[in-house]
Amino acid sequence: MIIFAFVFGYLSLLVELIFFHVPSVANTQNFFKKNNNYEVDESEYITKIYKWAMWKKIMILAVPFFFINIYFLLPFLYFFPNLHESKWLVFETNNWLIIIGTFCVIAGRLITFGSMLYMRKENKQIQNSFKLHVSGIFNYSRNPGLDGMFLFFTGFGILFPSFLIWGGLILYFFYMQFRVKIEEEFLKKLFKEEYLDYITRTKRFLLF
Repeated sequence: MIIFAFVFGYLSLLVELIFFHVPSVANTQNFFKKNNNYEVDESEYITKIYKWAMWKKIMILAVPFFFINIYFLLPFLYFFPNLHESKWLVFETNNWLIIIGTFCVIAGRLITFGSMLYMRKENKQIQNSFKLHVSGIFNYSRNPGLDGMFLFFTGFGILFPSFLIWGGLILYFFYMQFRVKIEEEFLKKLFKEEYLDYITRTKRFLLF
């Protein structure tokens, strides 16, 4: 079951990133090389980040992004027992946790993949052709794709429990909170009252 969750999780993530990726104004690389598809000059918050010194961009944007990508690869160490004998990499679990972890991985990927497909069906978010999604799963959460990712990696944290993986999950959560704030500032300027009304009736995430 662990192998199934591992293969299903990473394979579906790879397919999503290659074929169904949805661009974001908060992508780290956009702040090192401006993407002209996004008109963000009206947002003081985003403009301020663009004007950060290069060292600040590297420390606040690039370094966390690098470590988060390393964190995504930690479960691969499960297949190399001689590399995870320390207390920081201890992959030991039980049958109940395996069931719970597998459920979280599958449910998380279905939520994220479904929300990405829904968004791409409406528009591909290129050339400033944006649409505010407020129906379907977006009626319950403003960021269902992230809800799914949080659930997905929580599942991996249960299947491959270690201090590093759970520490990485915490780092990922706070980093994505920062990125969500950037996207929200962009959407406020783009959709104005429509978006302000949306955030008053829909939570940022499914549970909070």
